[in-house]
Amino acid sequence: MAPPLVSVIIPTYNRTNLVPRAIESVLTQTYDNLELIVVDDASSDETEAVVRCYDDERLTYICHETNRHVSAARNTGLERASGEYIAFLDDDDEWLPTKLEKQIDHFTEVKGRIGMVYCWMEYRDGNAVVRRYRPRLRGCIFEETIGGQPIGACSTLVVKREVIDEIGGFDESLPRGNDGDFIRRVAHEFEIEYISQILVRHYVDREHERITDETAQNIQNAIKANEAKLKKFAAELEAKPKLKGEIYARLGLRYCQLGNYDAGVRNHFKAIRLDPLNPEIYKQQAVTLHRLLTNRH
Repeated sequence: MAPPLVSVIIPTYNRTNLVPRAIESVLTQTYDNLELIVVDDASSDETEAVVRCYDDERLTYICHETNRHVSAARNTGLERASGEYIAFLDDDDEWLPTKLEKQIDHFTEVKGRIGMVYCWMEYRDGNAVVRRYRPRLRGCIFEETIGGQPIGACSTLVVKREVIDEIGGFDESLPRGNDGDFIRRVAHEFEIEYISQILVRHYVDREHERITDETAQNIQNAIKANEAKLKKFAAELEAKPKLKGEIYARLGLRYCQLGNYDAGVRNHFKAIRLDPLNPEIYKQQAVTLHRLLTNRH
């Protein structure tokens, strides 16, 4: 039997109330030449029983012995995947039925060195739509990815397997920004395309802390993610002082959020030296100054 054309990877951890929706949105895709790999990151709830209740030969369940976080779970899925294309779905997200069909069709229609196709997504609180995210970036978009994650979440992506073989999987050393880091590395080597339709739903989950919440640990993780950009793309950023300066400005803000004002000021001065006329840098510094004055009073 020929291997499935698309391998779908769902990492999950203690989400028995959410993961069935994600699984069902994959198994009911109009494009059915797929395999679904659910990687349980050592859940302590009934995740295994919930996943194993699906009687579908396309579904594979894998469980980590210890909790290793989302990047490691995705990489475990990549090790098992056999598809020509790879798609990712977070356990609190849901695909619309035609997502894979439209993205795979688009791969066959477009020309160029296309490595990844994304789609639009919406955020929901229950049945209410609270935000629609419709980016329009295509082609060589590496510079646009330096500042953050401008094309949306990992659940919107379909990537060629050969691309992942070239650039590698997810960076397990990054607790935060791992989606953006992966997208950035793809965009550094390949062109990007998109489907101008909302094909992914993300549901606001108020019961679980998210890695973007502004706890001290998450701020430290954000610092680590920005410092990784400076290291991984040092040569590219050397020729782009504007982008490099904005990274230092964000580091300055983050360090000040932790109360490390010496490191914050040092990074802000680095930003100014690199691009003294960039208003974005001064926006970050204004936020820093406001927080500093607020904390002192």
